[in-house]
Amino acid sequence: MARLATGSSRLRCNMEKSNTADKKSPDATASLDISTSITCTGCPMGCQVTVSRGPDGNWQFSGAQCPRGDRHARQEITNPVRPLTTLIPIRGSQTPLSVKTSEPVPKALLWDMITLIHRLDLACPIHIGDILAENLLGTGITLIATRNLK
Repeated sequence: MARLATGSSRLRCNMEKSNTADKKSPDATASLDISTSITCTGCPMGCQVTVSRGPDGNWQFSGAQCPRGDRHARQEITNPVRPLTTLIPIRGSQTPLSVKTSEPVPKALLWDMITLIHRLDLACPIHIGDILAENLLGTGITLIATRNLK
């Protein structure tokens, strides 16, 4: 288990969310007037899904060649998320540590999460799979080491 500067083996990141994190995720559709096209990254087909508002105000999706395309487009319109991987400096090592989050991060919280992760003060040794921080920004997402550092 990684050793933190505080002497604890894990860091709980129940820190208060920043002002931008307190706001609801910005509506990705606020600027969507008539329609937009989303390239699906859910499978190798990369289909173009067209998203538009129907006459009744509900979302309409067309062009998905598989169920993943439809799910991806709905996710991008309602609550876009991104995987987060980064490198962080570690005390006692000249090599930065590669880390990842346990699940994709809401796009609206991405920069706040990166800022928080880069503020962590971690020390060697760290082992692949170590949980370095829990509940980042109150999301329930954990930070995981993806390599060993001695």
